Amino acid sequence: MKRRLATKILAVITAGTLAAGLLAGCSKETGNSGDAKTSDVKTEADADRPDTWIADRTINVQVYVDDIGYTLPEDINSTPVMQELTKRTGIKLNIQYTPGDSDAKVLASQLAAGTIPDVIVTYLNDSTRPEFPLLLKAAKEGMFADVSEYMKNSKVYSKYYEDGYLPHDSQKNIVFRDDFNGAVYLMHLGIDEIDRSLEYIPENEYLGGPYIQKKIADELKIDPREIRTPEQFYDLLVKIKQGGFKDDNGNDVWPLGPKFWGGSVDALKFDIAGLDWGVSDGYNIDENGNVMHEAETDHVYDKINYVRKLLNEGLMNPEFFTMDSTRAEEVSKTHNSAIIGDVHNYQEIIYGSDDWIPLGPLNDIQGDNKKVTHGKTANGAWAISADAENPEEIFKFFDYLSTKEGTLLCQYGVEGVSYNMVDGKPKLTDEVAQKLNEGDTDWLVNQVGAGMGGSGLEFFDFVITNLNPLDNFGESRPGASSSTTFERSVEVAKEYPREKKLIEGLDATAYLSAEGMEDVKAQMDLLNYKEVLTQAFFAKDDAEVKSIVESFRAQLKSAGNDKFKDYLKKMYEEDKTAINFYS
Repeated sequence: MKRRLATKILAVITAGTLAAGLLAGCSKETGNSGDAKTSDVKTEADADRPDTWIADRTINVQVYVDDIGYTLPEDINSTPVMQELTKRTGIKLNIQYTPGDSDAKVLASQLAAGTIPDVIVTYLNDSTRPEFPLLLKAAKEGMFADVSEYMKNSKVYSKYYEDGYLPHDSQKNIVFRDDFNGAVYLMHLGIDEIDRSLEYIPENEYLGGPYIQKKIADELKIDPREIRTPEQFYDLLVKIKQGGFKDDNGNDVWPLGPKFWGGSVDALKFDIAGLDWGVSDGYNIDENGNVMHEAETDHVYDKINYVRKLLNEGLMNPEFFTMDSTRAEEVSKTHNSAIIGDVHNYQEIIYGSDDWIPLGPLNDIQGDNKKVTHGKTANGAWAISADAENPEEIFKFFDYLSTKEGTLLCQYGVEGVSYNMVDGKPKLTDEVAQKLNEGDTDWLVNQVGAGMGGSGLEFFDFVITNLNPLDNFGESRPGASSSTTFERSVEVAKEYPREKKLIEGLDATAYLSAEGMEDVKAQMDLLNYKEVLTQAFFAKDDAEVKSIVESFRAQLKSAGNDKFKDYLKKMYEEDKTAINFYS
């Protein structure tokens, strides 16, 4: 189960992590016959232990993440990194993983059964994730330990109390919720120590969205950076089709193909940004100041008809919305798509050669082509079971992982084994650098055991926070200076710099978790707008399109959308930065 090396290198850029994970045991183990040390009184045995010592025990962890394909260590406790961690802290780990993409299902069933282990770790980039309502419910039902007192005197997590340190969503919706009454149950992860959101640092940048084959752009004599509007994008697709371009197997090239990792409606927000209603999960404010869902506006017909036109004229691969990940990767690598709908963080397809260059960025509905950022971001979360023995020890361990010392170990490995210090910064050994560039995740995971970019050891990639790799380690991504694909990514970022604009606030649907919205959320969760759009794109005629749209509008209304919109408008009027509308 190997994942592509460069995928993970990139994941570390944006959030500091990517993840995977799978199923978990729920037994509690501690060393010393189950009696972990909590006393401050030094024993003779303690005398030779480092100041970082916590307890002689095993912590049981279950990781829930929505992806597979990672190389897992044969025995994490036998890796150099974990052996060194145990030497420093006394802690060993028993990590279990959820199979495939069943994370949310397993999480729900285990929370319902009350069978969670000492710690759970889950993907949670923001409170709109499907895992969040499950976690919130469990927290309110007393399933997680309150760690607020441990935080206040901690080395890293005490920073969460500082004004402006946490992202808005983390602060208001996840960590310090008003309805927690001062308690903290969910620890948001992957937080940047410094907010560099509007700085343009090529070493930190990755340009997601659509990419075009360079040879096609050159032959057509177009500068892809000048493609801004839906009309220009359409004209480009027509020119590509008329050009008669072939892929590596001699097949006709599709002007527009799916995302690198598979079909999805999501790529449309990049490819036809000017026809996308907003950046807030389908909600925006109209010219009269009223909150509206895209489906309630006539604007939705502009989007649907545009896509139908691309499909009907053979400008878009008809599998754009449905192609599985294996085939999508294949058509990308064989150059069957003139334009990849979105490459996201699949770095090797783009930066392994100079075959591809960024397209746009395309103008949004406001006519702006700046890259939208929400400021500081986060990526994952952990929570300690209320039934875990000596939870303060568990907290101390996770706190140590995010210190500069702990992060250096977890992301680079053991000094003298996988890296050496050069001018005060870690530099991978030649052997490790070679394995990293070759994508030999088996070797990296078992012989090093660090979560450096691309090593595959997702646990250490995932649970670290207070990130500042550029200042602390001299590179924006662990192992970046030893990566050939990274060098190319920096070249592209310098050649195609993008201005940024900050849009503060939460996604609108994050407010479905607000008090009083429970009934609305239950009904809204049953709706699938992406599926509705896909049906409309392939409708046989305008009448069927209208029927599909009107049916969904009725479903929205029945689900309590009017109540939800009134609530959003109230919150927005009270604080214009509360919700990330365009206006």
